[in-house]
Amino acid sequence: MREKIRTRSLNRLLTIENHLKPQPRSHPTSSTVRIELSKTWALMDESIDISIKGLRGGQSITVQAFLRESGKTYGSYGHYKANEQGVVDVLTAPSLGGTYTGVDPVGLFWSLTTTPGVKPGRLIKSDVMTPYNVFIAVQDGFQDFNSLPWVENPPSLACTLLQRSYCAPGVKRIPVQENGLIGILFLPEGEGPFPGIIDVFGLSGVIIEHRSSMLASKGYACFVFAYIRYEDLPITESDLDFGYFLKAFDWLASHPNVDSSNIGGVSNCAGGGYSLFIAERRPKLKCLVCVNGSISPVGAEHTVEGKVVKPAGFRMERAVPVNGNMFSFREMYHPSDEMLVPQFWQHGAKFIFVQGEDDQCVNPAAVGHMRSLVPEEYRRDNMEIVYYPGAGHIIEPPHAPLCRANFNKVLRMYLLWGGQPKPHADAQVDVWKRTLDFLNKNLRQNVASTAARPEL
Repeated sequence: MREKIRTRSLNRLLTIENHLKPQPRSHPTSSTVRIELSKTWALMDESIDISIKGLRGGQSITVQAFLRESGKTYGSYGHYKANEQGVVDVLTAPSLGGTYTGVDPVGLFWSLTTTPGVKPGRLIKSDVMTPYNVFIAVQDGFQDFNSLPWVENPPSLACTLLQRSYCAPGVKRIPVQENGLIGILFLPEGEGPFPGIIDVFGLSGVIIEHRSSMLASKGYACFVFAYIRYEDLPITESDLDFGYFLKAFDWLASHPNVDSSNIGGVSNCAGGGYSLFIAERRPKLKCLVCVNGSISPVGAEHTVEGKVVKPAGFRMERAVPVNGNMFSFREMYHPSDEMLVPQFWQHGAKFIFVQGEDDQCVNPAAVGHMRSLVPEEYRRDNMEIVYYPGAGHIIEPPHAPLCRANFNKVLRMYLLWGGQPKPHADAQVDVWKRTLDFLNKNLRQNVASTAARPEL
């Protein structure tokens, strides 16, 4: 009997002691952790404030982003530690590891890369009229890329959906197929007439729409068009008729929704040379942003509107092999080569030339050589050259991930474009700001922007 009483007393004392001891804090569940976004829908050039709340003070977490596009999946992640209040604010907190590091509110977006087992490739929107559906999720602890669940709405402490779009509400996409011309016209919301933009990409063999749709979201009527290896258009650059580019410009200038007295252009790669040709032949082109562009049109010599055009031809013997089946075109043209640079300055248009210093397709020395050919009084007042250390060839609108290399449909080979992820991402933001400021200034843009300005 005494033994039983002693046992009960001991158990009671142990129970009291256990209640007095500090209890281990339970791990937060998905019901206690939450993700707060400053916006759940945004244009691609906007920065989003992402906050995670309901964590333990000092807790280590992994924040991941995931999206699916054109049959491929892309992901990114950052490692964070919660503050004493159990909060991680990506706007001010540094990523301690992952696909990006440091304080970077948009690191989750520009550092996206194909997920494990998926062939690397350029992330580009196939349908710009629909948004990217980006899943933002929080995982406990610091996890690595291969261990994370790369699926929509992944198992996690918390998950939310963010939509990012190239098109503002009200933007109209109008397919064009007239008199041999094939392209897409993007019109802002409203009746216009709007300032016009001719958008000329390189030798891709597709119509790349994201830049035009973004500019239409800022109040411009933008025309982007195919010109090679598309439907019944020429197959190779040597078959191009440069009169086609003038036809595209004239079509835009004559459109009833376009202010023909306010037309500018944006271009890149081989599209740069074709745009300079347009500027030489069409006084109505008031300004142009040329991004990593060639300084001469590429193709075969022929006569356009009664004048002989002597373009540059590909010097394939100068293509430098990289990793076997990939090539760099950086040495394709040298400043010492005798290339005919169109006299784009003769009508007084304004120009910005953008050059990534790690461009592996266009030699940065070429734009410097072009500058030496321009009359001094003109270049002093009408043109600017901006160099970006660490930036590669494919400079997109803000917060797009770097495409360092991919397959070119026209040349039928893998091309190295260059670029280092963080400097390239920063360059994209700055180039976009410069582009909008430049176009607004020179085209007397009076249409209010439909979205906030991009942020670093």
